[in-house]
Amino acid sequence: MKRTEIALLWDKDTLFREYLIDRGFTCEIVMPNTLSAPFFSFTGYKLVIVQAGFGNELYSGMLKALRANSVLINEFVKVGGTLLVSGALSNKDAYNWLPVKIEYVMEKRRVRIEVVKEHKAAVIVEKEECMCDGYFEGVEAETEWEVILRIKEERDKDKKGKAILIALKYGAGEIIATTIHEYPSERFIAYCIGK
Repeated sequence: MKRTEIALLWDKDTLFREYLIDRGFTCEIVMPNTLSAPFFSFTGYKLVIVQAGFGNELYSGMLKALRANSVLINEFVKVGGTLLVSGALSNKDAYNWLPVKIEYVMEKRRVRIEVVKEHKAAVIVEKEECMCDGYFEGVEAETEWEVILRIKEERDKDKKGKAILIALKYGAGEIIATTIHEYPSERFIAYCIGK
């Protein structure tokens, strides 16, 4: 039997799980009550995904569980796991459970993508345009985050685009945060689980 590689943190079944399984990945949903269980462990998982909308109570009840279990999640990354965090769909401080600060601004729109830095995570989408639910502020100056993708701003050539995919080495693992509001590519998931 193949070990489950991906934990999808969500409070109900989701089409995202089917998307991952259809591409040959092993995935299971970890609901808030499971995440909070005394003997739950991320041992054996390679990738933990928190999908878009996690910070908006209209879509999900995950935020409270993420905050309550932040030590467990951060420890998973420290020992070599990959954490993929998508857009919160909320302007509230929905990322304060992460070990490093992120400032998120919700702004849904279709954007053109600019690659800022060569990184295997840059293949999250394999086209020049995508839907985003916002962007990250304050990550380019004096932070530990690496900006991988940003919005390509064509109107003002001197203006830097807004960050939409950032990555951070944390212990032996990596945290990847994105506002791209589309399912990640198969190549991206393969990178995240080390295939």
